[in-house]
Amino acid sequence: MKPILIEVVAPLLTAQSFNCRKCDPIFEEAGLKNLYIDACNDEYPEEWKEELQGISDWVSRAGDLYKHRVTIRMIDAQSPLGLWKKIRHRFSGMPAFIVDGIRVHTGMDTERLEEIIDERIREESVRLARSS
Repeated sequence: MKPILIEVVAPLLTAQSFNCRKCDPIFEEAGLKNLYIDACNDEYPEEWKEELQGISDWVSRAGDLYKHRVTIRMIDAQSPLGLWKKIRHRFSGMPAFIVDGIRVHTGMDTERLEEIIDERIREESVRLARSS
């Protein structure tokens, strides 16, 4: 069975790197690169950081729960792809979970999200059984 694709669309914390092949190793060696990234991350609102931690915890748990049956893809809501997903699937709430390109769940009700994933896995199993 092909894994179910779960796309997670949420605002992600991003920091720009120095993008200089000569400077990057120097900043890395001096320990300044991590300080810079931490300073960038400190600029984000606490609620974003808490929500992203909740998403990260769920992704880790889902990986253990579903193992090879799901593939999880993180998409930054502020990226062109994230904007396209919002338009294509017609959602505005965050985070959004797109299950196999068919169903969309917004918010952190992980019990409902797991029900949707389980339903999709059952549907796919039935479809494969009928085609055999």
